[in-house]
Amino acid sequence: EATLWPGGRYVTTHLIVRTEFLQAHRPTVEALLRGQVEANRFVNDHPAEAQRLANQGIGKLTGKQLDPEVVAAAWRHLTFTNDPVASSLRTSAANAKALGFLETDDLDGIYELGPLNRVLAGQGEGQVPV
Repeated sequence: EATLWPGGRYVTTHLIVRTEFLQAHRPTVEALLRGQVEANRFVNDHPAEAQRLANQGIGKLTGKQLDPEVVAAAWRHLTFTNDPVASSLRTSAANAKALGFLETDDLDGIYELGPLNRVLAGQGEGQVPV
């Protein structure tokens, strides 16, 4: 599937809040983002431990953990990043419009990366472009 997306990267999960919530609770949103950035750093710096913890969570939710080799194999196909990979969302919207699922593929204003970029800068990490 990676061959279908710009640069072979595509988003599967976004951390989102409503604009009104962001405006009313900016410190809370930035605290949430700090936690997300720290979690991504942990997952990337300690993949074996992150896999073990994720598998424990799966076990708690389903009653049975996966074979650790299955988790490790799946993990190799994941990228944990703070970048929302905006290009893939734009491509997805354009495809949905072309197929008649959306009336417009205009996503202007969908990303407000100021809070994320402030958190990243505060932790000495690079900024995320839109």
